[in-house]
Amino acid sequence: MASPPRVTIVLLNWNGGTRVVECYRAARAQTGADVEVILVDNASEDGSLELCLAEGEPDRLVRLPRNVGFAAGMNAGIAEAAGEWVMPLGNDVWLPPDYVATVVARGDRDPEIGVVGGAEYAWVDGERTDIPRPSAGAFFLTRELRGRWVRRDEDTYAFGVSGSMPLMRRAMLDDLHAVHGYWYDERFGTGYEDLDLWFRMQHRGWKALFCPSARAWHVGSASAAGASGFLDKAPDYQRRLFRNRRLIWMKNVSPGMRRRLGLRWRAFELLLPVYLALRSPRALGPWWSGTRDAGRMSAEIGEEAARARAAGLVPDETLLGYIR
Repeated sequence: MASPPRVTIVLLNWNGGTRVVECYRAARAQTGADVEVILVDNASEDGSLELCLAEGEPDRLVRLPRNVGFAAGMNAGIAEAAGEWVMPLGNDVWLPPDYVATVVARGDRDPEIGVVGGAEYAWVDGERTDIPRPSAGAFFLTRELRGRWVRRDEDTYAFGVSGSMPLMRRAMLDDLHAVHGYWYDERFGTGYEDLDLWFRMQHRGWKALFCPSARAWHVGSASAAGASGFLDKAPDYQRRLFRNRRLIWMKNVSPGMRRRLGLRWRAFELLLPVYLALRSPRALGPWWSGTRDAGRMSAEIGEEAARARAAGLVPDETLLGYIR
C-alpha cells in the first residue's frame, strides 16, 4: 500500500479563466516534497475547469453543484485530503516549485506550529513582480481587531499568516474540528474566514509562523470580481464583511480580552459609519445590513463561543501579545 502524501494542496476554482491554469500547473510542479493536488470546482461556467483538466488529471477532483463560496469549498477539499499538511490555495496564487518544500521544512522544526505561510508578491497583468503585497509580512492585530502586516526578514511567530496559501498541519485542523465541528466556518463564506480560524487555532495553543524565504505571487480579489479596495467591492460582499467582523468579536474575543480592547473597539465601531458617510455613502446600506445580520446570529454565536472558551488552552495574555 502506498504511503499517504506529506502535503495536500486544495486548489479551489471558481471561474478562474486562464489564470487558474497557471496556478494549477504550478501546484502540480512542486518539488522536494510528496504532494497530492485536489482540485475543487465551485460550479465554474467559464471553461476554466476543462482547461485545467487538459493539463492533466488532479489526484482528486471535487465538482460542487453550485458556487458554495470559499469556506465551504475549501472544507469539501479538506475532507478529501490525505496529507499530513494541507494547503488551501486560491485560484489566483502562483507558487514557485520550492514553495511547499520550504514551508514544510519550517513547520517540521516545531510540532506546535499549526500553520506556516510565506510572503506574497504582486502578480500584475500576468507578470510576477518584486512588489510586496500588503499581506507580504507577518500577521498581527490592532486593538480594533484589524489586521496589521509587519515586514520581517527572518522567520517570525505571529498571530496568523496570509490566507491565500497557508500550509496547515492536519493535526491542528482536526483539533479545531473536534472542538467546533468544522474546519473553516462556512457561515463566514468569503471574508474573515481565515482570521476566525487563526483565532480558534491560537485559543487551542497552536502557533503560526511567517517564513519570508518562501515567496508566492497573488493577484488578489479573484473571488470578488477583481475589486481590490474594500469600498470598490460589491454591496453583498461588503455586507458580509461588516457582519463577519462583528462575528469575530462575538465568537472569538473572550470577556477578559474585551475588557482590554473594548474601548478602542467601540470607538472604531462608532466612527465607522461616519467614515463611510464621508468616503462612500453607498456603503452605509451594507454596513447597516451586516450589523443587523450579526445581531440576528448573536444567540447562536454566543452559545458556541461559551463552549469554545471552555476548550481554550491558553490565557488571554498570549493572544493579547499579538496586538501591535
